[in-house]
Amino acid sequence: MKYIISICFLLFLNACQAPALKRFSVYTYAEEKPIVLNVSDVVLQSEIQRYDRLPHIEEKLPISPEDALKEWADNRFYAADKLSSAQAVITIKQAYMTQKEEKGPNWYTFDNDAYRLTYEVQMAFVDNGKVLYQHSVNGWESSSLPQRSSLSDKEAAWQKMLNAMVRKVNQQLTESVPTVFKVR
Repeated sequence: MKYIISICFLLFLNACQAPALKRFSVYTYAEEKPIVLNVSDVVLQSEIQRYDRLPHIEEKLPISPEDALKEWADNRFYAADKLSSAQAVITIKQAYMTQKEEKGPNWYTFDNDAYRLTYEVQMAFVDNGKVLYQHSVNGWESSSLPQRSSLSDKEAAWQKMLNAMVRKVNQQLTESVPTVFKVR
């Protein structure tokens, strides 16, 4: 009898374990060949202000939008001409994730949390203080989940939004680099 009770107790304890969360990862193009530029340096700047109150939730994310963009820029561009006086300056102007409560239309429907990721990244080629070329990419991603969603579901939505942001910034900025600044 003690044996059966012990087995039942162990089974109940095993059932009480929290489900394992999926690994949160944002694609940063580290596996891809970097774009080699005819500049002396790639300068990464950020104009992001940190917020620790709602509606901002960047601090809750495993990887902030700003950090995802920084890692992308570090992996994506490489300065090849150390003798050049030109620099590529990448400025992260916006990278915010906000949460807003959406009330259901009826008393019997769930209330939702609407998440919005807003971003703006600018790339400029500067030579002795003179801007030779400049291009900006901005946009937003959004997702809405029931307030009772699990952390795993929230992280999956956040990850999808961050990956979409990085993919769009990568596509638009890499296509906009003038051929005069690219090493062939």
